[in-house]
Amino acid sequence: MKKILTTAVAMFIAVGAFAQLGISAGLTSASANVETALNEVKGKMINQYHVGITYKIGLGNFIAIQPSILYNVKGTHFDVENIANTSLDFKTGFVEVPVQLQAGLGIGSLVRVYGLAEPFVGYAVANEITAKSALNAAAAPEKTWDNVKNRLEYGLSLGAGVEILKHFQLSVKYFWTFSDLYGAEDATLNNIVSGIGKINAKNVNGISATITVLF
Repeated sequence: MKKILTTAVAMFIAVGAFAQLGISAGLTSASANVETALNEVKGKMINQYHVGITYKIGLGNFIAIQPSILYNVKGTHFDVENIANTSLDFKTGFVEVPVQLQAGLGIGSLVRVYGLAEPFVGYAVANEITAKSALNAAAAPEKTWDNVKNRLEYGLSLGAGVEILKHFQLSVKYFWTFSDLYGAEDATLNNIVSGIGKINAKNVNGISATITVLF
C-alpha cells in the first residue's frame, strides 16, 4: 500500500512539473474556406474572436492535453431566399470548454510542432443579428434570440500548431459544430419577420487561429 501511495504521489508531482497555465486569444472566421478567411482578415471584415484561459498538461515529450475555458464569438451569414439582396448575419457568443489533445514532435529543444484534435462543448450567452435590406426590422434588441433553436453547442476541431520555447503556441484549426443552432435547413423566419422568406443554414463551421502564452 505504501508503495502504491508513493508511486501515485510521484506521478502527481511529475505531471504537475509539466503543467502550465496560460492565456489564449485569437480570431474565429465564419468561413469554411481558407482563402476567404484570409481575405476577411486582410480586409478587416472579420470581427469574431475568442479569449480565455488554458491549462497544458505535458505527458512526455510528444503528448499533451490542454483544456480551456473560452469566450468564443462565432457567426454565420444567411442569404434569404425569394428576396433579392436580403441577408441576415448572426454573431453568437459562447462560453466554451474545449479539450485539446496534442501529438507532436520536437525540433531540437526550442520548437515543437504538433497536430491537434479538440472536442468542445459550449453554451450561447449572447447573440446579435444584423439584417440588411428587407430584414432591417429583425435587428431590434428584442429579436436577438429569435430563430436560435438551441443554445447548446458541441463539436470537434482538427488542426496543427507550433510551440516555441515551451511558452508560446500558434495554432490553426477547422471546427465542425454538430449541434443544430439556428434551426433546420430552410427554417422559416416566422419569429423574426413573418412569411418573407427562408434561410439555408443549420450548423456553424469555420476556421480559427489562436495564440497562447504559457507561464
